[in-house]
Amino acid sequence: MELDVIVFEGGDRRFAIELSYVQEVFSLGYVTPVPLAPPPIRGATNLRGRMLPVISIHPLFGLPDPTTVLLGATALLVHSGQTSAAIPVERVIDVLSVDKGRYEEGGQGTGPLVPGSFRGAAGSTPLLDMDAVLRSVERACGRANESIRQRSEVH
Repeated sequence: MELDVIVFEGGDRRFAIELSYVQEVFSLGYVTPVPLAPPPIRGATNLRGRMLPVISIHPLFGLPDPTTVLLGATALLVHSGQTSAAIPVERVIDVLSVDKGRYEEGGQGTGPLVPGSFRGAAGSTPLLDMDAVLRSVERACGRANESIRQRSEVH
């Protein structure tokens, strides 16, 4: 049995996402900053009339976050349920089918956002759980909204 994935660079690390979560690879247009957004949210972008949050995976994994998202940067349009988002990446490395026998659950660097990894020629590549990644960002946004609401009630 095989698992179809897209492999990309995020910071100085490789990651993979199941291809079923990826709608397309595209070049980012202008990213509008969102004031008071939690760290994973870099802003919002317009993709053919559809506004999308731009999510950086860097803060989710304790990686240094680029200070800006550049116009024309490569991004993945991902979706899970009713949620869609743009994830900027340094570059797409490959789209491939991975034998499930090469997939390892748990291990070093795994957690709720990375339940496991697969072995390949370039070593071990963490497989992101996009459902968990997008839920994590939604929770961060909910906490930020609650904090803003509480501050506005005080004043």
